Amino acid sequence: MTNQTPVIRINPKRALIFLVVLVAILVGMSIWGQYLRFIGGWDIHSYWQEVVMDFMNTPFYMDAESNIPTFINSLMLFIASLLLAMIAAWKNSVRDKFRFQWIILALIFLLLSIDEVSTLHERLIKPMRAVFGAEGIFYFAWIVPGLVAVGAFLIAYLTFFIHLETRFKLLFFLSLAIYLSGVIGGEMVSGYFASNLGQKNFTYAMVASLEESVEMLGCSFLIYSLLEYLKTYLPGGILVNPA
Repeated sequence: MTNQTPVIRINPKRALIFLVVLVAILVGMSIWGQYLRFIGGWDIHSYWQEVVMDFMNTPFYMDAESNIPTFINSLMLFIASLLLAMIAAWKNSVRDKFRFQWIILALIFLLLSIDEVSTLHERLIKPMRAVFGAEGIFYFAWIVPGLVAVGAFLIAYLTFFIHLETRFKLLFFLSLAIYLSGVIGGEMVSGYFASNLGQKNFTYAMVASLEESVEMLGCSFLIYSLLEYLKTYLPGGILVNPA
């Protein structure tokens, strides 16, 4: 009997495909559930229609809190945080110049994971709305300090971004661009519809579901990018299957 070191084999592309399919299923169920809620049109017994609507409405609605999409989104952010922590541990062991940037990134995504399930950022909506009188695209007024935080992050990480290999510049840029377009840009679009139409209608529900899906897709691409980074630079520490 030979002693073999146990390894975890992960194919980044398959992981990405799995996550994208998962997000597509979630957004489809979210929109379908809200369609049943606001439009209906089923020619079935009202009891069973009510059962399906109750099952699909809150548990799968991507704009609701403390439900299945919230848990999965938080889990994906936590996975990204773990991968960043692995990279940070390796960078720290070799005293890399940018090791603290990796550590801070891991902490940021850990906080984002916690925030996803605790909705801390939404507690800023009312006080920010009171201060700025936010309407339209700034209806969800937490994005005002959010934009400031994103701007500060981009400035602080400019040198870190420049030092990356061209391939990973592109991968990380696309990942974060998609993620931020969902978190900030998508919230602006949702805010516009919420400000003008309210939040209890199918149009808003569909827009909000798509906005949340963009955020989750961005996190999916980030996980893929981090796995590719580990495969390229640390194949001995974490064995990642080639594409």
